Amino acid sequence: MKSIDRLSRIAAYRVNKPTILDESRFVAVRSYNDHKSLAAISKSARLLSQIEIAGAAMEIRRLRYFMRIADDGSLTRSAAILRVAQSALTRQIRLLEEELGVKLFVRTYRGMVLTEEGEQFRLSIAAPLRELELAIGNIRSGKGHPVSTVVIGLPPGLSDVLAMSLAVDLEESIPHLAIKLIEGPTGSLVDWLNRGVIDLALLEDSPKDARIDDRILYESPLWVVGAKGSLSREGISFAEAVELPLIIPSHHLGLRAVIEDAAIARNLPLNIQMQVDASRIVRDLAAHGTGYGILPKTYCRDDLEKGRLDGCPILQPELNLPFHLAFRRHRLNLKGNLAKVEEAIAKIARTRLSA
Repeated sequence: MKSIDRLSRIAAYRVNKPTILDESRFVAVRSYNDHKSLAAISKSARLLSQIEIAGAAMEIRRLRYFMRIADDGSLTRSAAILRVAQSALTRQIRLLEEELGVKLFVRTYRGMVLTEEGEQFRLSIAAPLRELELAIGNIRSGKGHPVSTVVIGLPPGLSDVLAMSLAVDLEESIPHLAIKLIEGPTGSLVDWLNRGVIDLALLEDSPKDARIDDRILYESPLWVVGAKGSLSREGISFAEAVELPLIIPSHHLGLRAVIEDAAIARNLPLNIQMQVDASRIVRDLAAHGTGYGILPKTYCRDDLEKGRLDGCPILQPELNLPFHLAFRRHRLNLKGNLAKVEEAIAKIARTRLSA
């Protein structure tokens, strides 16, 4: 099989009747205005020209189809969204694979799954494609003012609490700013920051990466939550909490790390009933009586107030989960916009998380 390094080079690039690309979870961040949009398109074309396709020109349409299927994981769904016959879509992907000399997808009972080479290719072309999308969109819109797109990544728990506030408040507080929000586990968010797929991330743990700066925005106390009527008390010790049948995250970062570190420090075993990575599912299972969750109060405040869950804070010792705002150490400044966005996010997050 040909080296994946080939996916990082292009011999030629051609634009025929450029089409604004469909939105996906990943975008590049750039700022454009009218008199620079043509130059931006040219720059994007040069970026795309760095990916070698066996000496042949590749149509943007084919890359667009690839990204759509990679995001949807389904030929049927992608064909419906793109309004392209499924057979034609299959043919375009086959031609793309022939040009690259690698297999990009594997068909499974769950749909279309990216191969290792396919994932590498997606990461290589995601940013240039989004840059081209933004440039074309700006010049077609005829806007006379700069437009910036900022991509913010959040873990599922924080997404539940903050996504709506971030989308609405940032749009109101910073003019001409397009916000993209994507969800993922802490480890993936750190990786996406380093690759430039996202610009900022709100994390449940310090990234512990020399290439990334971060600051703590807020520390939320940890609570034990369970079905209604199961925890009618003022507080619970950590030693008592770990004896309950617990539903906790499977990945060993963020919340899981805080719980495990506290248990190891006190030589206490965890009674793990189930491992679930999404806090919304932990809350649902706890409300059903399947087990007990240990969550930041921020994540379960609404359910506690509505009486859907019972809960109490962990005492002896008190445990807190810190929330971090993280960003690449060397990043585009967007003419000062990114610094404004960072401060706006920090203010919104502190207000919402401490409410």
